[in-house]
Amino acid sequence: MTVTTDNGVGADLRTPDGEATIHQVALSFEDGVTRFISCREDQTVADASYRQRINIPLDCRDGACGTCKSFCESGDFDGGVYIEDALSDDESAAGYALPCCMKPKSDLVLQIPATSDVAKTQASRFTGTIVELDRLSDSTMRLEIRIENRGELAFLPGQYVNIEIPGSDDGEGTPVSRSYSFANGSHEDRLVFLIKLSPGGAMSTYLTDRAARGEEIAFTGPHGSFFLREATRPVLLLAGGTGLAPILSMLRKLHADNSRRKVHLIYGVSTDTDLVALDEIEFFAEQLPGLTWDHCVSDPASSAVNKGYVMSLIEPAHLYDGDVAIYLCGPPPMVESVRKHVAQAGIAPTGFYYEKFALAARPEAGAETGTVQKTEALSDEAAPVATPEARPAPAPDADDPIIVASDARSIAGQQTLPAADLASWSGTRPVVAADDSLTRIAGQPLWHSESDDRGLDSDAGLLRPTASHPAGPARSIAGQEVFAPSSLEPLHEAVPAVATETPTVGDTVAGPAVVGSQGYQIGEEHPAIHESDALFEARAALELGALELTFGRLSTQQLAGYRLLADATVPYVDGDRFVDAAEYTETNAAFHDYLFAQTGNDHLLEAYKALGVKGRMSEVLRNATWCHPLCAQDHIDIVSAFEAGDHDAARALIT
Repeated sequence: MTVTTDNGVGADLRTPDGEATIHQVALSFEDGVTRFISCREDQTVADASYRQRINIPLDCRDGACGTCKSFCESGDFDGGVYIEDALSDDESAAGYALPCCMKPKSDLVLQIPATSDVAKTQASRFTGTIVELDRLSDSTMRLEIRIENRGELAFLPGQYVNIEIPGSDDGEGTPVSRSYSFANGSHEDRLVFLIKLSPGGAMSTYLTDRAARGEEIAFTGPHGSFFLREATRPVLLLAGGTGLAPILSMLRKLHADNSRRKVHLIYGVSTDTDLVALDEIEFFAEQLPGLTWDHCVSDPASSAVNKGYVMSLIEPAHLYDGDVAIYLCGPPPMVESVRKHVAQAGIAPTGFYYEKFALAARPEAGAETGTVQKTEALSDEAAPVATPEARPAPAPDADDPIIVASDARSIAGQQTLPAADLASWSGTRPVVAADDSLTRIAGQPLWHSESDDRGLDSDAGLLRPTASHPAGPARSIAGQEVFAPSSLEPLHEAVPAVATETPTVGDTVAGPAVVGSQGYQIGEEHPAIHESDALFEARAALELGALELTFGRLSTQQLAGYRLLADATVPYVDGDRFVDAAEYTETNAAFHDYLFAQTGNDHLLEAYKALGVKGRMSEVLRNATWCHPLCAQDHIDIVSAFEAGDHDAARALIT
């Protein structure tokens, strides 16, 4: 039978060009979670599922293995061509089918033989042992962890993990966690973190009062899209407080690569007590021929040569007339100070990468408040993950001087998603209103079936938070120093209030910043004058990062899904001509999305989506007929390189 929506209207819709009928498919998983996808009559359920980042079990793609065998509770379909070893006649008669072969003729409800966690790649959880606790100063602790399965953990220099505090409980049986950046290199065995100590803080109290060498400790990750991109152009690194941690990881990567890249580091703190790891920086300055560095302390009583702010140490020579990549880990005023300084110099850097921790406006005393609101990057004592439901905010942790916001849909105190303005997410494309006219399956509201590039998973279209999808992935970053308003001044110069518009640096276009539930905000900007070149260079850099996180770690099923998406691009190219440029754009986007999804790092995928590559391609290719003859074949070859373990070939093809 055909599944209908609650208002009696069938989901048998036509695409805008009228060529293919679209049906809705409900994928019911073993753990009780149901995901919803749109599937055309001319595509397999597996193809549609993978394009929408629902990774159902798959080992072949062509009806040879039977791994994806599923029971169809309702609906009509074409079972396709397969071998009897994969699906017997009796099984077919009983209602079983192979999603890799079946094509819908109506709406479908399928029972998938896997859990939703398997179908949606998650961040990995690791359990290790504390091997070192080193009090670097009164304000900073160095924590070292060793894990037995170190080879299974891949991360990029600048990324972070969420560390669970042993013996803690959030009231629901879940350990409290804090986010911290790696300070070690991705090639090193021991995992190192620099942690700001705040009296009364959950992690601070644990480290100073209870932690001991040999104790078990767990974390999840890696997370984040703030990492050192591969390039040869000069680099300017700016660190505030223990925001030095991800910068040290970057230096270790450069050292491991024997890099001769020109790098200048400026490190700023509030007091002499906060200065740590100077010996490490000196070591890298001796080992890396291209590295120079300086530091400053804002306290007038400091013994440092440079008393003042980070901005005072940035010289024109460090900016290379714009041919420079700037990496900045600091609080919002520090980020904005850098923007102001660079703009006043008339420079648009080729790449401006930052992570920052923002504080929303403080509510009036006694005012009703919503979710704890943070925006990102320099947080030693990051807050617990906040749930999306509006509720009275708990009293902030002593190590978590968070100011609550009356509306959690904001960035740096600037409202970005009012509850009644969901259409603003869609750009020029309309979004279905939040009412009973929504297409539904089993009473579940769906987004408009038209594909989009908002960076949302297909099940993220639910209009209210659910247990299976808390209105946005739990992404966070670099648990470096949390700055209360009174502690911001020593790291930056005073700057005017930020205008409520897309931030710019000189002639620079800033993509939307990605905000995680723990309040971290990560962003990148590229010069508008070379917008297209910068866009694809930025995409390649992100994708090379995703390659490093996934190469040699994809399962047979994941590789099969990767090849399915590569194959899906082929029908839309014939030699050096597009058969269908619009469909090629869609399938190409799904192919590139997949590698990011397999990292388990939603933040990385969102950073890629924020570049708007798909939208740019849609615009440029709207009426295109000619294409490079290898534009689809390269996808096939990339997957082949993954399957063959040829790292160099995969890198060359992606580049």
